[in-house]
Amino acid sequence: MLHFTLIEKKQLTHDVFELIFQWENEINMKPGQFITFILDSIWWRAYSVLESKWNTISFIVKKRETDNGWRWWSAYICDLKVWDIIKWVWPAGHFTLKENSKNKLFIWTWTWLVPLYNQILWSIEQKQECKLTLVFWVRTLKDTFYIEKFEEIQKKYPNFDFTILLSKEKSELYQKWYVTDFLSLENIESFEEYYICWAPAMIDSTVEKLKKLWVDEENIFLERY
Repeated sequence: MLHFTLIEKKQLTHDVFELIFQWENEINMKPGQFITFILDSIWWRAYSVLESKWNTISFIVKKRETDNGWRWWSAYICDLKVWDIIKWVWPAGHFTLKENSKNKLFIWTWTWLVPLYNQILWSIEQKQECKLTLVFWVRTLKDTFYIEKFEEIQKKYPNFDFTILLSKEKSELYQKWYVTDFLSLENIESFEEYYICWAPAMIDSTVEKLKKLWVDEENIFLERY
């Protein structure tokens, strides 16, 4: 059993936090894997890794209401203070990026961004010669985060692009759509692989739409939460 120390904490929205932890040694992991935190010595909870840099590792966590008893762990983690210590076990998970040059579409909402962001960074760092497009869907403008980071990556790496969709609010900046509205032959024709991290029901509807657009299921990679 290992120990992380929280070294930085930032609130991204009213209920979403970025947390950066440090360990004493280098952390090696595959793009898209998760870390399992051990809470109160008996509870285990897995969180996908946002970014790993030598001995630091970062996460984005959505803080749930404390009256939602079975998700109390999100409040526990988001309420940690800088220099607090938390126990964890080594990275695991099979939702990892394929090492090829196929054009990739990443689909997510809210904190389900995390493993996909990690995969995109790894692809860029490895100089994979492929198109990387991220589709970010949330309800309202106040739910968005990391937009400046996406813009920085886009300016620096021409093979990366992103689309922001809002389902419950009109905006001059972004389209008012659901992900399934975005998925059309015209919008997906240049992609060969699809990476989706989401709740089971939303994943099922997205996969169903992709299959109707003649996407082979073997090219769709999923992480259900």
